[in-house]
Amino acid sequence: MTEILTDKRALAIICGLTLAISGSVVTTAEAVEPEKQPIYSNTIGGLLCGSTSTTQCKVPAGQRLIIEHVSGFVFEPVSPKLNTVVSMVVTDPGLGLNGASFHTFSAIKVNTSGPTDVFAFFTPMKVMLHPNATFWFSNVAGIAVSGYLVKFAGP
Repeated sequence: MTEILTDKRALAIICGLTLAISGSVVTTAEAVEPEKQPIYSNTIGGLLCGSTSTTQCKVPAGQRLIIEHVSGFVFEPVSPKLNTVVSMVVTDPGLGLNGASFHTFSAIKVNTSGPTDVFAFFTPMKVMLHPNATFWFSNVAGIAVSGYLVKFAGP
């Protein structure tokens, strides 16, 4: 009987330690770069932002956005051209950007479907935008932006 109580007590201690440790476990990403927040995607609340000037994406207050990858596609009437251009338009007073084209991307023709040419582009990049900055991409039918948010308490 003493052995059973001792085993139960040992098991309780081990389980208690496991719970205490697991409650304070830090992921590898947090240990290396604790300021990083969850992954950023331009599908906020299931709605796509950044594909037109009226659906601009906005960096949350108190955070900086680090964009790491952009991809998208463009629909245009059928033509012999093999590429088209997409512009990233940014308004970020912290960077001195007033809604002008900031980056341009070359989209290549990947398909012709009926009366429409389909162009695609993708690129890894590293762009930092300040809190409340806005951005959108001209000439796109769809856009995917990914990166991460960093806490920012600056001006």
